[in-house]
Amino acid sequence: MSALHFGVTVSCQQVQGPLDPAGMKAIAQRAEALGFDSIWATDHIAFQNPILEAVVALSAMAGWTERITLGTGILLLPLRHPSLVAKQVASLDFLSGGRVILGIGVGGEGAKDFDAVQVPRSERGARCDEGIEVLRTLWTQQPASHRGRFYEFEEVRMEPPPVQPGGPPLWVGGRSKAALRRVAERCDGWLSYFASPDRFRRDWATVGELADAAGRDPAALTAAFTGAIAMDPDTAKATDRLAAHLSKRYGMDFEADRVRSLAIAGTPAACRDRVGEYVDAGATSFVFLLTGPVEAMVEETEQIHAEIVQPIRGV
Repeated sequence: MSALHFGVTVSCQQVQGPLDPAGMKAIAQRAEALGFDSIWATDHIAFQNPILEAVVALSAMAGWTERITLGTGILLLPLRHPSLVAKQVASLDFLSGGRVILGIGVGGEGAKDFDAVQVPRSERGARCDEGIEVLRTLWTQQPASHRGRFYEFEEVRMEPPPVQPGGPPLWVGGRSKAALRRVAERCDGWLSYFASPDRFRRDWATVGELADAAGRDPAALTAAFTGAIAMDPDTAKATDRLAAHLSKRYGMDFEADRVRSLAIAGTPAACRDRVGEYVDAGATSFVFLLTGPVEAMVEETEQIHAEIVQPIRGV
């Protein structure tokens, strides 16, 4: 079995109370000290909860840490001109010493995101596909030229380049057939979210089939799962807490049955077993979405490490 990688989201979207930069710093530094592999920032432009811009947030985290990988989980690429994203992310990779993973997706659950930047939601998939081309071109060619449906430029120089050859790994979030095809044909990894272990297994098998058809090696791709998590000795309390958090986070009702099917909730032992189900389904990387109150998120990070990461790693 490949080595497993574990990360946590730092609270760049605050569901309970105001955003807390000091709390974010504490989570990021504690995650690194504990031995987590990565920390992540989520992304929206105009959402129902306060949220920081993802690359700006990760820039702060790069200064607060020394070694840990910095990931966007996920950046909504169609909302931005990809040349600006290429410049921001190359700069972040340069300043952090090559520690960036760029998770991207098309979004869509937040209509105001698209209204704010005047991008039609109907174009989000096509803009994402072309945006990936622009990122790769600007990171690998000097000078760079591109001519497409949405973006066009000639003989552009963008320096300094990313530290990582070819640019940071591109992971795609989503579970639509189009998203799985992006992973298989264009990108380096898949960042699944809200999927049961069975759904994860089926979708990852689809990625492998599509990669084979495209002449790519499926074994070179990363299979990651973002798991909203709540642990409590009382399973019902954990499930209720997670349902309340997700309902407020996304502005929709999450019932207990849906939480049990698509997320990680229950006693520490049950949560650890649940992570094992995703490992059996093919996941090699995990991003845990912290769901406790902001004042308890450092403690939650420590609990995840003690109850899940260390036992699975046999530490």
